[in-house]
Amino acid sequence: MAKSKTVKRAVISIICIAAAAALCFGVSRVYKSGDNADAEPAYREYTAVNGSITVGASESGTASVEREYVTFSASAEVEEVYVKMGSQVKEGDPIAKLNADDIDDIKKQYETKIQNAKLELQAAINERELKLAQAENALSSAADSGSSAESEYEMSVEKLSRDIESAQKNIAELKAELEEYESLAESYPDDNEKYTEYSDTYEDYSDTYSGYEKTLKEYEKELSEKKEEYSDYVEEITERWNELTEMKNNVTKTKEALAEAEKTLDEAKKALAAEGTTVTDTSAQSSAQKAYTTAQENYDKALKAYNEACAEYNSPEQSEYDTIKMRKENRESKVTEIEEKIEAYKEMMETYSESMSEYREEMDSYSSDYNELYGNLDKDGINEKIEKLKEDIENAEYELKKLELNKSGSLLSAQQNRDNALLEASMAEDEYALTVEEINRNVTEKQEEYDKLNEEYETLLENIGDGLYVYADCDGLVSQVNISEGDVINTNMTLAAIMDSSEVYVSVAVAEDDIASLSVGQAAAVTFSAYENAEISGEIDTIAVEPSRSSGSVSYEVTVKVTPSKNIAVYEGMTCDVTFLQKQVSNVVYVNIQAVEYKGAGKSAVLVYDENGNVVEKEVVTGFTDGRYVEIISGLEQGDVVLAESAVSRK
Repeated sequence: MAKSKTVKRAVISIICIAAAAALCFGVSRVYKSGDNADAEPAYREYTAVNGSITVGASESGTASVEREYVTFSASAEVEEVYVKMGSQVKEGDPIAKLNADDIDDIKKQYETKIQNAKLELQAAINERELKLAQAENALSSAADSGSSAESEYEMSVEKLSRDIESAQKNIAELKAELEEYESLAESYPDDNEKYTEYSDTYEDYSDTYSGYEKTLKEYEKELSEKKEEYSDYVEEITERWNELTEMKNNVTKTKEALAEAEKTLDEAKKALAAEGTTVTDTSAQSSAQKAYTTAQENYDKALKAYNEACAEYNSPEQSEYDTIKMRKENRESKVTEIEEKIEAYKEMMETYSESMSEYREEMDSYSSDYNELYGNLDKDGINEKIEKLKEDIENAEYELKKLELNKSGSLLSAQQNRDNALLEASMAEDEYALTVEEINRNVTEKQEEYDKLNEEYETLLENIGDGLYVYADCDGLVSQVNISEGDVINTNMTLAAIMDSSEVYVSVAVAEDDIASLSVGQAAAVTFSAYENAEISGEIDTIAVEPSRSSGSVSYEVTVKVTPSKNIAVYEGMTCDVTFLQKQVSNVVYVNIQAVEYKGAGKSAVLVYDENGNVVEKEVVTGFTDGRYVEIISGLEQGDVVLAESAVSRK
């Protein structure tokens, strides 16, 4: 049966005990009890493990670390070595010091090498003319050569035998596939009916929810209009509203001042009465009389201010104030009413969405098994495939007979082809072109060597001081030291190698289905094979916009920038797994989601064996899930075995 294309949505990165992880990650067994296997339920067995559940896309990659090789283009004695393997160096730091007594000798070596390079260049130019003539003669001779004829004949004989063997194997595979599809044709009607029922019911869910969303958008549009209407009204009346409010507040303020002045006047009257004098008594004005006079004056002023405020804020202004206030509050209440309606509608939609999600999980569980078994096939497709396989088997058997009958004739034809090939030399022209290219390349290489030596010699003369030093070309860790004090180095010998592991880059190929969920700067977790259970953080540095195609699939190269910790050294070519993080829970017990049945009201259950070997139900509390594995908060321990009944049965 042809395998259906699978689409990777989320990949789980799990750090746990190896043996337990192997069981949880798909190593399961199917059990059937009793003699009548078709009538008994079939179970898959899973083991609860402890580890991490990570939601995100995961890919395998390779680390890349820059490495620089320190060399010197002359032989000399090493006087001092300043680094060891693992030393941290900066660009320009001295790696070694050469014997100052060797400087003149080094200069002579360079001068000799430059002279020799010049001679070799001239010799290469002279040799080119000679070899070109020889290549032309070889081209002429190659036309009469057929050295490959015998091997081609042997390959033809081998191909005949291989074709017959391949035809026999193809017939066996076709018959096995026919048997599988005939089994599918028997089980398809019942399974498809249930699959269609799931799809239709969920479509009804989706249509209803879409209607809810449409109604919600209408409410939100109405709210926007009412808010805009309210805002326009407030903007329109603000200036007048402020004036009326100020008038109203002025009446209140002057009224309060009048009441205070009246109170003060009453107190002055009482004081005057207690003294036994009157205001008109002028024989000798007392302090009580003075206080009363002052209180009367203040009362008159307060009364005048109050009357003026009331005159300004008269009935028309009061009526206008009340009207504006009523209209403003009316518009506010309409906005509040719609907001409350939207909030209630959203709560109703959320409840409905939860019901949809629960049904979708049940449907997806069944669909996963269904699609794994049938792929994109329907009843007609299965029958067409069966007829096509029968036809292919018939044709394959016919072709096998033809091969066996024609074997003698094919061998004779191969012998004739061998004899004809001995007279030909189809590769002569190409060999001539390659020879010419090699001759010219030799001259080019000699010219480059000569130019490079001249450049190095000029740099050497510029850097000679109290001694001759060899310096680091970059920052990093010394990964290789090939010299010791007193050693005599050879020309262009690698003295040391420097590896910059401060910034490591990991390249991974991400499928087109996952690339849209990634972005530059997104967090990633990197686990190197060399460091078990050690997870290093990183982030996406670049995402290629040009795709890579291989065997019909499309992927994009993603580079992750990783900064290793002080305890981890990353070397060139180390393999690793990169997970682009979305959410993660760590140090939890979890099982395959297929083994968990959701009962509703926050309750779930799993199937387990009791002490007598019978299958019984056990209640558990679940937590985070990635769609494939689910966290068990309580009810199971690490190592517990649970069962999952197969959703699709095959007769």
